[in-house]
Amino acid sequence: MCDFLFLLFLTNIITLLPDAVANQIAAGEVVQRPANAVKELLENSLDAGATKISLLIRDGGITSIQVIDNGKGMSEMDVRLCWERYATSKIKKVEDLFQLQTYGFRGEAMASIAAVSQVEMKSRRTEDEWAQYIRIEGSIVIEQKPDASPIGTSITLNNLFYNIPARRNFLKSISVETKHIMEEFLRQAMANPQVDFSYYNNSQMVYHFKAKAIQERVLETLGKKNGADFLPVEEDTEIVDIRGFVGIPGIAKRARGEQYFFMNGRFIRSHYFHHAVLSAYVGLIENDAHPSYVIFLQVDPSKVDVNVHPNKTEVKFEDEKHIYNLIKAAIRKSLSNFVVQPASDVAGFSDFESLINQPLRPPSNDNSGNHTKQNLPEIGGKRDLSYTPFQGSGLGYSRSHGKDWQRVLGSIEQTDIDPTSSTILSRLSEPTLPFISLDAKTHVEINGAFALNERYIVANVGGQLLVVEKKLAQQHIYFYEYLKHLELQTSPSQQLLFPRTVEFPPAQIPLVVEMIDELHYLGFDISHFGGNTLIVNGLPPLLSQGDEQALIEQLLEDYQHTQGDLTLSKYQSMALSMARHAVKRSQVGNSTEELNELLRRLFQLGSTGLTFDGKSVYIEITSAQLYDRFQINKNKT
Repeated sequence: MCDFLFLLFLTNIITLLPDAVANQIAAGEVVQRPANAVKELLENSLDAGATKISLLIRDGGITSIQVIDNGKGMSEMDVRLCWERYATSKIKKVEDLFQLQTYGFRGEAMASIAAVSQVEMKSRRTEDEWAQYIRIEGSIVIEQKPDASPIGTSITLNNLFYNIPARRNFLKSISVETKHIMEEFLRQAMANPQVDFSYYNNSQMVYHFKAKAIQERVLETLGKKNGADFLPVEEDTEIVDIRGFVGIPGIAKRARGEQYFFMNGRFIRSHYFHHAVLSAYVGLIENDAHPSYVIFLQVDPSKVDVNVHPNKTEVKFEDEKHIYNLIKAAIRKSLSNFVVQPASDVAGFSDFESLINQPLRPPSNDNSGNHTKQNLPEIGGKRDLSYTPFQGSGLGYSRSHGKDWQRVLGSIEQTDIDPTSSTILSRLSEPTLPFISLDAKTHVEINGAFALNERYIVANVGGQLLVVEKKLAQQHIYFYEYLKHLELQTSPSQQLLFPRTVEFPPAQIPLVVEMIDELHYLGFDISHFGGNTLIVNGLPPLLSQGDEQALIEQLLEDYQHTQGDLTLSKYQSMALSMARHAVKRSQVGNSTEELNELLRRLFQLGSTGLTFDGKSVYIEITSAQLYDRFQINKNKT
């Protein structure tokens, strides 16, 4: 009988995991990086009714994260219980999930944090004489005792992922992790203007936001000094109450970064609602630009589901399509009052309801790229009160979702020329034409170069007929030149007669400092003066004085954005941004000498005629292709 039971035991292979192991597995979703832990701690402080919150980090949150608040504190039992899995004070029954008034509710975050860090916490309630101190390592309580502490709670996380070396090794650099923490801090500060927030990085104060009105807090967290750059959005409906601010068209940027949605005070991500905002800007900004906005949505909690993912930034709405229309209409209404744009009145809409009831237009089939200009009134002429960018144009919004660097870093400036107007180009639509491979050391004979429609160069190169896209060729050349400077870690710099100082938002300073060597390699002679200030002593040759801050900001935005979406290295991202900037400022004429020089530089690269992402810089028209074309025409006649 004993042998039978023993054999039966051996056949059972499924067992319950220990709590410590289960918590580490859950931490893989809940705490992926230090910023996730910061989010959970800040939200707990807000749920505790804190009016003053301080965040202190060291080494990008890897060495330590500390959050101190003046909330209501916890009892001796709660101090211990809050670190257990599925322990929460936010909900009691299933129905509570549909009436959430707090940030937290899942009861997973604190247990997950305790599983991957060394935790110290002190907490004291108003009615308690002593605070409670607890120390936990890897989900195991090491010590708990009474201690002295002010009212509220202080939680310190030391050595995040100390017991999961693989996870720790996959963290980004300290500056990148610091940036993510700062972004999370700013989101929480933006959504809670009634709370005093402080942020310290390596013992230095970076931010201190005193409690103030929502508009002042939004501008302060965005680092904006000019409130005139933002328009208020305000609309109340039975479905959703909409509040917030949208940037004027003139401050739209190519890269994302200043787009925020909050639902019932909770930061959320919604590509669908982002599209609603972009639709409201159609005709006012370029297709590849992103407007700045901060939108607060107040929705009945029973009409939304935030229990979609442990990070709680993905939300399902019961009336999603209606909210889409309302967001779009509310922003249109605000933009219609923006009189800086010529004749931007939304004529024909006498009230908000008629604006809402306008049908959504289908995506446009017009890919000419000219639709943003063709229906705009002439600047300086008589104001046309009937003009509106929102109706009568028949245009819609269409965006490409391909992971293409031009989508992120911007396309090359194109002229208003129809590429198919040229007989040669219209007959060479095949994308698989062969390319010339030239040795950079070999002399290339260039004859008969001329400009075609200001956009293309046609030339006899080495006995073969080539059609070169002029702007793309320029960018291709500059890209490899800047990439070479970065790899060789040297570049010429034009020294300024008088050094200049430029200030950056605190959120960008860590990344600027990290990239300062690469900026030197590109020709920027700059140094960190301290705080948020840089001193500029020299600039790259093609950069005019006064452009340096805008270009550095664009380099940072491009690099941050391409980190997630594209497989570009830091050097490639920076070289591409500089190349695009240089093309805008360089002037290559159409004289034979200038065109020959451009082609000579292009073919000295020794490349295959393709950009690094596979786009054609030039195409070859072979004798065989010409013969085939003429034979086709001959057979037709």
